[in-house]
Amino acid sequence: MNKKNWDNYKNNNLKLVWRNATISWCNTLPFKLKLINFLKRNFSPEKIHFTLHKLRFFLTRKAIMPTCEYVLTTRCTMNCKHCNTFIPYFTPQTHSKAVSFEQFKKDLDTLLKAVDYIDYFGFVGGEPLIVKDLDKMIKYACSKRKLHHIFLATNCTILPSKNLLKAMKNKKFAVQLSDYRNVEFKTNITVKYNEWKQLLQENNILFSHPEEDRDAMCFQSMPELYQDKQDPNQLKKIFDKCWGQYCNMLCDGILTQCALSVYISRNLPLTEDIKKEIINIRASKSAKQLTKDLIDFYAKPYSAFCHYCHMENIQYGLPVGEQAEYITK
Repeated sequence: MNKKNWDNYKNNNLKLVWRNATISWCNTLPFKLKLINFLKRNFSPEKIHFTLHKLRFFLTRKAIMPTCEYVLTTRCTMNCKHCNTFIPYFTPQTHSKAVSFEQFKKDLDTLLKAVDYIDYFGFVGGEPLIVKDLDKMIKYACSKRKLHHIFLATNCTILPSKNLLKAMKNKKFAVQLSDYRNVEFKTNITVKYNEWKQLLQENNILFSHPEEDRDAMCFQSMPELYQDKQDPNQLKKIFDKCWGQYCNMLCDGILTQCALSVYISRNLPLTEDIKKEIINIRASKSAKQLTKDLIDFYAKPYSAFCHYCHMENIQYGLPVGEQAEYITK
């Protein structure tokens, strides 16, 4: 790794581990590494944290993944017009199939052999509760020492089964609830937000509800997505401030930069730069090669997907969960 790539790696990985653990989104999750809590009481916690993780990297020669969100399905019970993963705009051909437990287990085992650890591992969709054997997947993930914090993001339209509630009773697991109680649906879907909270409380399962805590849930329009050659220096500045740094996505075995990149990679023509950037963990390769690919993934100045992302016309303060006029099949 040359000096330029090393500087990118430090910024996009080693320093991101700290930022990821202390940004507001993760602060709403009611669990933290003991190390993070200890360092917060020190004079220079970020500097100490970075030094320790730099030393750890030189010893292990493996990347830490600040966040990995595992997409169980791109299908959802809702159809939000301004969905931050563009779910309503997938086609029947580009939707990902629901992942089986056997495939999930294989993907996770492959990934964990190639990393030092994953700080935040999430079960996301679409709506994850659509997927069969979610309880078995959560139980398996919670058994893995290299997964430090595990979460499930749900829109609360499907109530958890007894088996799922049992699987979620783990000290490093939490549920992130989205508050869609005031959404007007075009179908017979109903939001069971209060029922979810009651079940989680009764079963002593950790959960967060950041929108309710802040009393400020609102939507924004998403970036316009089309290929364009934008100025690399400007893209670097945008990338360093973008929430996309915090949500690396694994969908159908393909690791990409952010939630929007899942849609782009499955629905739009891809440049050669993107093809080189994405990592297929299901491809036949050694753990050593995958380790190198992951290090390279974090050693780039910005993501090639950034060339597709245009934020000039974003609108803020939009109604929560406004439903699109049509529903994908």
